[in-house]
Amino acid sequence: MDSLGRMSTPTPEALAEAAMKKLHEGDPRAARESLLRAVEAAPERADLLNALGVVHLQLGEPELAMKLIEEAIGRVNAQIAGRPESERLQLRAMRDDFRLGLAAAHEDLDEPDEAVAVYSGVLADTPGHPRARQSFGHLLLARGKIEEGLSQLMTYCAEAHDDPEYLQGAKAYADDVARFVRLNIMPREFLVAHRESYVEMFDHYAGEQEKLGWIAEAARMKRAADGRVVPLIPEGARPYASVRVDLVNPQTSEVGQVGDQPMVVALAEYPTLAQGPTLFPVGGLPFPLQISSQCPWDQLPISLLFVDAAGVDAVDGLFGDWYHAGFEGEFGTRDAQRFHYISDPEVKRGGRGVTYTVDLGRARVEALDDLLRRLVALHGSHPIAQLLVGRGYLP
Repeated sequence: MDSLGRMSTPTPEALAEAAMKKLHEGDPRAARESLLRAVEAAPERADLLNALGVVHLQLGEPELAMKLIEEAIGRVNAQIAGRPESERLQLRAMRDDFRLGLAAAHEDLDEPDEAVAVYSGVLADTPGHPRARQSFGHLLLARGKIEEGLSQLMTYCAEAHDDPEYLQGAKAYADDVARFVRLNIMPREFLVAHRESYVEMFDHYAGEQEKLGWIAEAARMKRAADGRVVPLIPEGARPYASVRVDLVNPQTSEVGQVGDQPMVVALAEYPTLAQGPTLFPVGGLPFPLQISSQCPWDQLPISLLFVDAAGVDAVDGLFGDWYHAGFEGEFGTRDAQRFHYISDPEVKRGGRGVTYTVDLGRARVEALDDLLRRLVALHGSHPIAQLLVGRGYLP
């Protein structure tokens, strides 16, 4: 209130400060509301517009974030053009920070080429920019460009323009990647580790709930028009996309989930590699295969790039047959260790790429060996340019 007891309107600075406080408290939706009010009060402020874009990134809305950040960058560019040289340095630094958010939005949208262009632009304008250098290195590793990614991380460490703790973390990560490659460790170990850790957690919670009468891995069912009980397929999903829930209470139909986030684990000897995806090559197949250091067993992305777009259509039936086999217990038992969920295919790379995300439940790692055998057979008629298991980016 003012001195006369009237309600005062918060300044844009106060609203932005309140938004940052909400962000630190883990409430991006409240932060967005404060920033929307701040932008409305000061529409000329590029920093507020960018902050709103960053909040939308936190909310998982990269398309909207990109539009806001691009508009903020445009405004800063206009300011740089109209200001004396003495004022441009600070504006360029602000623009660099904005462009890092833009690159992050491109990464979230699975647009790695565009993100590379942004990082390269920042480094060209501001050689040695620490955040751009570090992020560029990790992006290259997430594309399977190990030598180039390590080179960027080691350059980042040598330039030493960042806080010591960040530099130490980057060096530890780079050292673990280099050692993993040097010792020729089989990338399959990432799959085994993620599967075993997830199953251990699942067994613990399922065991506790089963004592209370809950059932693990129950299929979602419905009664068809002819009276038969059939799997319930989510509306719009593929006809093979039956669903199992982690846990269900048959008395109340209450559903329980084991873990509220995809479970990412580290190999004991390479602890840092769980912090970000690096793609490691696997030989011995008629097409290139990469396995990521991040392979969450309960939400495992499996991505393919075909030589031509016809392969994307052809592989869908293959995934349907494979998923049905796992759903029915072929890689476990008929009563346990079955697939739980498969996403709709996410088509990308101009129609030649596709990603399926699968909850493999407690199925054995051999489920992926079976998928590889099926893909090798398909490769004869629909050549595969790249297979990626886990988090990362197709070419």
